[in-house]
Amino acid sequence: MHRTSPSSQASGKQKNKSFGRAVLSWALVGLLTLPLVACSAKKPEPQLEFPVGPAVSLQEGPDYFVQNLHSASQGMRSWSELAVSVNKSLRYVKTKPASGTAIRRPGLHVTWGELRNTLERLQQIIPRLDKEPGLLLANFKWVKVPNGIKYSGYYSPEVKASLTPKKGYEQAIYRLPPEIPAGKHKKFADRRTIEEKQILANRGLELAWAKDPVDVFFLEIQGSGCLLLEDGRKICVNYAGQNGHKYKSSGRIMREKGLLKRGDIFEQRQWFKDNPDRVREILNDNPSYVFFKLGGNGPTGAMGAIVDDWRTLATDRSFIPLGSIVAYGVNIPDPSKGQVPLRGIGFAQDVGGAIKRNRIDIYCGSNDRANYVASFLDAKGPAWILLAK
Repeated sequence: MHRTSPSSQASGKQKNKSFGRAVLSWALVGLLTLPLVACSAKKPEPQLEFPVGPAVSLQEGPDYFVQNLHSASQGMRSWSELAVSVNKSLRYVKTKPASGTAIRRPGLHVTWGELRNTLERLQQIIPRLDKEPGLLLANFKWVKVPNGIKYSGYYSPEVKASLTPKKGYEQAIYRLPPEIPAGKHKKFADRRTIEEKQILANRGLELAWAKDPVDVFFLEIQGSGCLLLEDGRKICVNYAGQNGHKYKSSGRIMREKGLLKRGDIFEQRQWFKDNPDRVREILNDNPSYVFFKLGGNGPTGAMGAIVDDWRTLATDRSFIPLGSIVAYGVNIPDPSKGQVPLRGIGFAQDVGGAIKRNRIDIYCGSNDRANYVASFLDAKGPAWILLAK
């Protein structure tokens, strides 16, 4: 799924997008005749009271961490809900040679076989964790990430859109043009050229047309999300590629112009709402542009599996390899309490262009709380890679 930069979203991250009018082409007709890939209807999120305990400290150890670890902090009613995430990581790790090196860096050498054994061990003890959380200490070596982790967050936005261009829905969301081979880093026209000269319009590249270009801009930052159609259906879209230009956040652009006091995403959105005639001016100052493809039942990570709220972590795979189990802790922003501690068991299942070394991006979900945390989370905390004893 992941974005090309860390959270503090519009202040310094990214995914990809597009804008412009277009007419119905044969390619769009072909799209409309295919069955829609709709986001599966989510069950109503459990109304959990997120536990408030002692603040997370960079100096705390595994024993203290486990004593204050609660499944409800990750939006779960039971640790048994971890099983879904474990299975996703296992499917990925099983495709790797057991003796092959998953990670080799100073102080850490792990094979894919060791990661598989670790995931299978967690799978075995999950049914007992609600009553015996100490099993996490008894069954795993806790390899501390030196110097801690800088945490940020990402989420899955929802964008009002139409499958046909019409009044009020004029911001095109483009698929990857053939000039940019999939998976290749090739420089293409910048955002200003794409938008102002409409060089992609009427080429059958439109996936949909959005109501608000600002929504699509923030969809690019996240890299995937869902399109909300007027008839109530949802279509998920995922990152397909980028135009090869360096990302410049809207927050930075607006601060440089002296337009913001705080610079957070909420202040930015209010400014865009109050100044609709200057929206394109600001957005086009970011030369980077993201293209999308139709998704499956939800946003997917680098493993090709749907990401899980508060469990999927985006990491630098050369520092914390995909398939790793990570015990992570950070104090996250909360609109009513200021901040609350989050201690969790996460899974390295995603990556991001700006996720380097000691940085982890937590997937926060798609609701208002997810948006809030992903928008403001920028804090340091401890992390451990768990390995079966």
